[in-house]
Amino acid sequence: MSPIRHCSRGACKNAAVATMTYDYKQATAVLGPLSPVPLPGAFDLCVQHAHTVTVPVGWQMIRLKTEFEPVAPSTDDLTALADAIREASRKDVPPPQPAQREIRRTSMDISATPRPRPRPHFTVVDGGAQDSAQTEPTNELSAVSEDQPDRDLPVD
Repeated sequence: MSPIRHCSRGACKNAAVATMTYDYKQATAVLGPLSPVPLPGAFDLCVQHAHTVTVPVGWQMIRLKTEFEPVAPSTDDLTALADAIREASRKDVPPPQPAQREIRRTSMDISATPRPRPRPHFTVVDGGAQDSAQTEPTNELSAVSEDQPDRDLPVD
């Protein structure tokens, strides 16, 4: 079954009735009846565009047919479509069944419910300082000796 082909011109939704092919070597365009199958590089045209189509300057237009009739869908296509629909509707589908859901309760004791684990605590570990005499951490910003005055600050 072939679907109805539409005109190749932009924004035209009419059914195609003619096919136009090109022969670049001979600079010829051939406009004839609608081909049975879509051809690569060919244009399917509706009645209006088949009558008004032009070719580039220096090209020859050969019109194999000047009166184009819309192509009706064949009875074979319609019969095949109807048969396919009938066949799809005849399939036996079992009725849906409710899902079986099993609920198990092992005990009603509240203490049997799992409790959340306690959060781990962080501990401070000695970082292995090179100077073993230094036991407390030093803050580099406050490492000014009290014996020496601040040299960077102006004195009033």
